[in-house]
Amino acid sequence: MAPELSFPLPASLAIAPEHARGVARSLDCGLSLHDDACVEGWIGQAREACSLNKSLVPLDTVQGWHRDPITGNIRHQTGRFFSVIGVHARHRLGRHELEWDQPIIEQPEIGILGILAKSIAGTLHFCLQAKEEPGNLGGIQLSPTVQATYSNYTCAHGGGIPLFLEHFMDPHPSRLLFARLQTEDGGRFLYKSNRNMVVVAGDDFPVELPKGFIWLTLRQIAALIRSDNMVNACTRSILSALVPVGEAGAGVWHEDDGLRETLQWLDDRRACTHILTRRIGLTDLQEWALDEKGFFSHLSRGFFRIVGLRISSETREVGSWGQPILENPAPGIIGLLVRKGGRGMELLMQAKAEVGNRLTVQLGPTAQFARENYEGSLKLTKPFLFEEFSAPGRFPVLHESRQTEEGARFYQEYNLHRVLVLPEGETLELPPDYRWIPLSEIAFLVQLGEQVNSCARSILSCLL
Repeated sequence: MAPELSFPLPASLAIAPEHARGVARSLDCGLSLHDDACVEGWIGQAREACSLNKSLVPLDTVQGWHRDPITGNIRHQTGRFFSVIGVHARHRLGRHELEWDQPIIEQPEIGILGILAKSIAGTLHFCLQAKEEPGNLGGIQLSPTVQATYSNYTCAHGGGIPLFLEHFMDPHPSRLLFARLQTEDGGRFLYKSNRNMVVVAGDDFPVELPKGFIWLTLRQIAALIRSDNMVNACTRSILSALVPVGEAGAGVWHEDDGLRETLQWLDDRRACTHILTRRIGLTDLQEWALDEKGFFSHLSRGFFRIVGLRISSETREVGSWGQPILENPAPGIIGLLVRKGGRGMELLMQAKAEVGNRLTVQLGPTAQFARENYEGSLKLTKPFLFEEFSAPGRFPVLHESRQTEEGARFYQEYNLHRVLVLPEGETLELPPDYRWIPLSEIAFLVQLGEQVNSCARSILSCLL
C-alpha cells in the first residue's frame, strides 16, 4: 500500500509555496551532493571516530549533581540544565480515575532543534551532524544542525557556543521553511517544549561544512530513517512537518467538514479528560526508591529508572561530566494503523493524555506502550489493538524499524516503530479516544504546534 505522495501541500499552511516545491524535489530527485555510497562511508568513519567513554554509577556519586536532603530531588549544582523531581498525578476520564506517582524531568527552558537547508545544484539539501550522545545506541546518530537547550547555548556547561546557532536565533521570515514549538515526551518531561525549525541558508552560505556535518537530500534522510537507530529523535520530530500528504490534487482539508469535525472531536476529548499534576519530592513517591545499585527505581522494577552516568570525551566542548539519565528496562512500541480512505491516506490516531503536557491531550499514534508495563498488571488495562501491534499478523506490515530516543536524556532506549495496514473492506469498532484522520489534517495539526505528540511525530517521519 505504498502511497503515491506529492507536494505542494494545500494543508501545509506553515510552508510557503516556494519552499514546498523545493521540499518535493528534495524528496523525489535522485540528484545529491554526495552519492549514497559516499554517505554510507561518511557515517562509518564518524562511528569509528566515536570517543565517548561512559559508565553507570550510583546517583549520589554523579559529578556536579546532588540529591536534595529533604525532597530527594536531583539537581545540578549550578541550578541550570534540568532537574529530576517527583509528581503525583490523578487522571480522570469520565467516571474512571487513576492515581500514581512518578519521577519526571523538569527543564523550564525552550531549546532549539534546528536544521539548515540550502539549494545545491537545484536540489534542496539539509545539514545534519553526526552527533554522539551518552545514551545513543550505535555511537553517533544524525542530529539536527543545532540541538541545544538554553543552558547549552548560553554556555552554562563551560563549553563553546554551538556551531551555526546564529542562523536560528532571529532568522528573517523569508528564511523560515518551518518553525513551531513542539512538546517533548509528555510522559517523562514536565511541560517541556522545543522550537522545531528548518531555516533556509543564504546563497553565500558555503557548501563545504565543518567536520562532522553533511548535506543530505530529503530522499537520502528518508532512506536512513528506514535503517535502525540511525536518525535521532530530534531530527525525526522536525522532519515530521515535511511528510507529503496526498496524491496530487487530493487531501485538501478545506473541501469538506473533516477538519472541523476532527478539531471538535479533539476538543471534546480534552474537555472530558482531567489530569491533576502536583509537584512533590522524590522522597514522597510511594512506589519508588533508591535500589541496591544506587539508582532510583520503581519497586516492581518496571516502567523506567533514573541512573547515574560518568562520561568522558576527546571531541566534546567539555572533556568530562556526569549526569542523571533515564533508562528503560525494555523497548516500547509506537504504531500506526493506516488505510486508504476517501480523502487519501488515513491514520488511526488517539487522543492521548500525558501527565507532562501543558495541553493535557494531544494527538498520539494508534499505539504507544511498553508491553511489560501491561502484561500481568492488575492496575493497567491493555491499550486498544495491544495484541495486533505486539505481534503483527492480523494486519499487513507497511513499515518496521527501531528508532532510538534522544540520547542526552535517555540511555540506550529505542522504540519499535510499526506501520500496519487495515485491509480494504475491513472495519473496526473504535473506542471514543480513537479516530480515523486524513494525513493532510494531521499535517495541518503538526504545523499548528503542540497538538501532535512526540511519539506521533516520530513515526510520521517514517512516512517520508
